[in-house]
Amino acid sequence: MQGPTMNTPVSKCLDLAAYSARMLGKFTNLPALIALGAEMTAAAAELSAAQAAYEKAVTDILPMRVDVKYENYVSDRRIRVTQQKAEIADGKRGGRIAGIVFPEGSAPITRLVGASQVQAMVDLEGRLKSAQDLWSDASAEKEAIGQHREQYDKALTARKNAGQNARDMRAARNAAKDKFLHKYAEIMSRVEAEFPKDRATQDLFFDEVRTKSSLATADTSTGDEADDEGVEGETSGG
Repeated sequence: MQGPTMNTPVSKCLDLAAYSARMLGKFTNLPALIALGAEMTAAAAELSAAQAAYEKAVTDILPMRVDVKYENYVSDRRIRVTQQKAEIADGKRGGRIAGIVFPEGSAPITRLVGASQVQAMVDLEGRLKSAQDLWSDASAEKEAIGQHREQYDKALTARKNAGQNARDMRAARNAAKDKFLHKYAEIMSRVEAEFPKDRATQDLFFDEVRTKSSLATADTSTGDEADDEGVEGETSGG
C-alpha cells in the first residue's frame, strides 16, 4: 500500500479518501472498519473545506488586480489632463505654470505603476498647491488628482490584503493537508492490524495514489477517457 504525500494534489487526496471510506463502509459486519470509514470522511471534509477557502481566496485576487489596473489607467489619463490644462493656462508648452507643476512633464509620473505612482501623485499634489497663487485652477486640479490617488491607493491596499489572505489560506490548507495525511497513514496502519499478513485485503481499502484525480481527468479529457476507464475497470475486476 502507498499513501499520499504533501506532493499529492488535494483533489487526489479527496478521491483516495472517498474510495477508502466507501470500501470501508461495505464491511457492515466489522464495526471497526465502519468507524475508520467515518474518520476518513471527517478528515477529507476538513481538508476539502480548507482547500475551498484557499481557492476562494485566490479567486478573490482577480477583481483586485482589475481594480488596480483600472485605477492606474484613469489616473494616468487624469494626470495628462492636468498637464494639458496647465499648458492652456500658460498659453504654450513649457510655460511658467507647467514648469512648476510638471518640471519633467507627465511621463515620469504616468510610466510608474503601483505605490511609486501613488507617491509621485502625492508629490504632484504638492506642486499644484505651490502653484495656487499663479493658477486659479490649481486647487481644483489638486483635489482631482488627490481623489484619483486615494482610489488608486485603496485599490493597491485591497490587492495587497487579498494576496495576504490567499497566503494565509494556503498555510491553513497545508496544515489541514498535513493533518489529513497523518490520519490517512493512521487508518492504513489500523487496517493492516485488522488484517495482518493479508496484503490482498489490505490493498482492497486503498486506491492507487499515482493515478490522476477524477477532477484532473475531467478537466483534461473529452469524456471518452473516463468512459473507457470505467469499462476497463469492470472488465479487469470481473
